[in-house]
Amino acid sequence: MEIERKWLISPEKIPYRLEELPALSIEQAYISFNPVVRVRKINEGERYILTIKRPTEHGGIAAAEAEHEIDRETYEFLLGHAAGTVITKTRYLHALPAGLTEEIDVFSGALKGLAYLEIEFPDLETAKSWPTPAWAEADVTMESRFKNSALALHGMPEI
Repeated sequence: MEIERKWLISPEKIPYRLEELPALSIEQAYISFNPVVRVRKINEGERYILTIKRPTEHGGIAAAEAEHEIDRETYEFLLGHAAGTVITKTRYLHALPAGLTEEIDVFSGALKGLAYLEIEFPDLETAKSWPTPAWAEADVTMESRFKNSALALHGMPEI
């Protein structure tokens, strides 16, 4: 199960320098929205991943998730069947205490100007008790319009 919180952020308010962090270039497309079936190309083809997600009784904070490595040919075939917009973003990784990682997603293309902070947690209790970072704009964990699948289907949400 994936347990995560998500905050809307302004990159200029991030309290550290993104260019000093490890980064991933991500292209992702959605094959289905119910259940969510997504393909990702990471770092221009270094890795390709197929992900299937379905909601749980815990709402937007947790999802049942299965991920599988796929090859380039499978990725390209599935990409040809994508619905909605292909999302492009750079993900910056910032290590936190207790083995957690902040993932800062800065979108490009049709979603340029949008940025999120996500943290994946080991359990629901930790996720629910985690404080909103002082530099975050808003907690959008439970707002479906801010899910990447909704971005692919509907575009930039009204902020």
